[in-house]
Amino acid sequence: MPTTLDDPVYRLTLYRSVGFFVLLSALLFPYQQALASAEEAIEPWAYHYPASNPHLAQSYNNQGHWNDASTDSTQIAVPRGHFKVVPESYDIIPNETLGIPFYASLIDNVDVRYFWSGFHLLKLHKTEQGYREIDRVGIRQKLGNYTAVSAAKRLDQARSIESLLSNGNEQALADYLDSQPNRLLSAVEDQVSHGVLYSLFGKDDAFIAANARGLIRIDQQDPNDPFSLLNDPVQVNLPKTLFDDQRAARNTFFPKDTVFGLSMTFNGVLVINTVSGRLITLNPKTFEILDSLLLDNDEVISNSFSTSPELDGQAIYVASNKALYRLRVTPEGQIIDDEQTGAWRATYTSGRRMPYGKISTGTGATPTLMGFGDDEDQLVVITDGSDAMQLLAFWRNQIPSNAKPIAGQHPRLAAARTVNFGQEISQSEQSVVTAGPYAFVVSSVPQRKMKPLPAQGSYLRGLLIGVTREPIMGLAMYRWDSSQQNWAEQWLRNDVGSLATVPMLSIPSRQVIINGYFKERLKESFHLGFDIDTGELVMSIAGGLNPLFNGTFTGLKCDPEGNLWYSMMFGLVTLKTDKMERVENPDTTLKKSAQPRQK
Repeated sequence: MPTTLDDPVYRLTLYRSVGFFVLLSALLFPYQQALASAEEAIEPWAYHYPASNPHLAQSYNNQGHWNDASTDSTQIAVPRGHFKVVPESYDIIPNETLGIPFYASLIDNVDVRYFWSGFHLLKLHKTEQGYREIDRVGIRQKLGNYTAVSAAKRLDQARSIESLLSNGNEQALADYLDSQPNRLLSAVEDQVSHGVLYSLFGKDDAFIAANARGLIRIDQQDPNDPFSLLNDPVQVNLPKTLFDDQRAARNTFFPKDTVFGLSMTFNGVLVINTVSGRLITLNPKTFEILDSLLLDNDEVISNSFSTSPELDGQAIYVASNKALYRLRVTPEGQIIDDEQTGAWRATYTSGRRMPYGKISTGTGATPTLMGFGDDEDQLVVITDGSDAMQLLAFWRNQIPSNAKPIAGQHPRLAAARTVNFGQEISQSEQSVVTAGPYAFVVSSVPQRKMKPLPAQGSYLRGLLIGVTREPIMGLAMYRWDSSQQNWAEQWLRNDVGSLATVPMLSIPSRQVIINGYFKERLKESFHLGFDIDTGELVMSIAGGLNPLFNGTFTGLKCDPEGNLWYSMMFGLVTLKTDKMERVENPDTTLKKSAQPRQK
C-alpha cells in the first residue's frame, strides 16, 4: 500500500480536490443530456427507476445487474460518437485470473472502486491519473497446477493472444492457453468451481460473494474512511447436504452442484441459490443458515434472481428451467411459497436441451422487473426455452381484471413474443435489458453446430467467436404496449452479433450497448451502442482483436463519467472516449426503424 496515503496533507488534498470533482460528477451525470454528436442533443425522457435497497451500499453499482430489479440499465450518460482505442485511452488493473465482480462507492466524496481479481479483493482510489491501490485481501485458492504470474506477464499474455488471433491458427491458440502456468484454458470453469460469480456490495461497503460451495464476506475496518484498510475475509463452507451433484449433472452441463445466484431482500436477508434448484436464506453478517427450499419437479436454476420492495420487502423473483416464481422471505428468513401470502408459480415453455452453448433447458435469464410507477404495468420479464425464444412478460402483482389470457398458458403470462433472427436457433443465456417500456434481447447461443474446438475451454470459444468461428447474430428491441398488453417490435438487427457479455442501457443517452461484431467484418471487435428507438449505430469503440477489449462472460458497465468499465480475462479495464481517436461510423448498413422516436 502506498505510504503517502498515511500522509495527512496528501489525504486532505485528495479530499478537497478530487472529492469536489467526484461529488459534482455524481450529482450531474445522472441528469445530463448525452451528446448524440457534437451538434445534436438527446432530449430527456420520463423514467421510473427501481427502488434502492436500504441494506446495500448506496451506490450506482452495488451488484452484478446494476440494481435489485436486474434491469442492466443506468442513469449515467455514455457519450455517443465513434472512436478507436489508442494506448492512452484506457486504464487497466491486471488480475490473477478471470475476476468478474467490480463495484464503486463514494465515501466522504472520494471515488473508491473495488475489483475482485480472481483470488483477492482490491480497494482502489480512482483519480484522473488512474488507479491507486489502497488495500487488498485474499482468499485461500485451491487450484491445482496453478502458478501466479506477474502483472507484466499478464499483459504479455494478452499481446501473445492478440497475435495468435491475428494469425487465425486455432490449434496454436489452444496450445498456448494450455501451456500457461496460470491455467488460462480453464479460467472460466475455474471461476465457476472455485471463484466468485455473483456477489453484492452491502451496507457499509461490505463485499459479500458466493464462492463455489461457500460464502465470503469482507468488511471495511472503518466504513466512513475512504482510505480504510479491509478486514480479513470471513469465509465459510456450506453443508454438503444442501447440494445435489446428481441433480445438477442430470439437468445441466455442470458436473457438480455449486452456489450460483446471490442477492439481498429489501428486509435484509441474504439469499442464495444452488444450480440444483435450492434456495437458501442466511444472516448476511454471520452466514447462519435460516431456511432452505428445494424446488419440486427436478427443477434447476442457471441464473440469479431479483428482489423488490413488494410484499413488505419480502419478494424475490426466481426462474427455474420450468417455472417463474415469486417467493416470500420473512424477516426471520423463512421462505414461503404459499399463494395465499402473495407468492406464486407460473410455468412456461421449457424447450429442449441444447447440445451446445446453453446450461440447461428453460430460461438462461435472471428475471428482470419492468414497471415501477403507478401508471405502468408491473411486469417480470424472461426469455423461454423455445428454439426461437419467446420474450415473456408476467404480471408481478394482482392480475388486472382486463388481462387477456393466452390460450394454453398460465394466467400470469401477460404476453409472449417470438424473437426471430432468421435462424433455426435464436436462444440466449443473457438477461433481458429493460428501461421504461423498452426490453432488449440478444442471441448468445450458437445458431448451428460448430466443428469441435481444438481443446476444451469456454475462454477459447469466447476468443474464437467472431474471429475464426461464426458470430452469433441477432439483437432486438421491443416496447411494451400497455393498451394492447403486448410487445411491439421496435427494431431488429441480424447483421450484428454479441459476445457472451451482458449488455447495458444508458438511459440519458438512449442507447443500448453490446460487445460484439458485424457479420461482414470479422476479426474486428467493437463496443457498439444502438439508439433504442431506431436501432441506428450511434456509438462505437474499435478494439481490434486485443483480448483486453473482449468482455466475454462478464457484464458491461460504466463509471460516473460515462466511461465504459468492465472486467475481463486480464483485469479491470476503463475505456475513456475523450482520449480516443475519432473515426467514421463503422456501420455500413445504418439500419433505421420505420417507427418514429417515441418519448
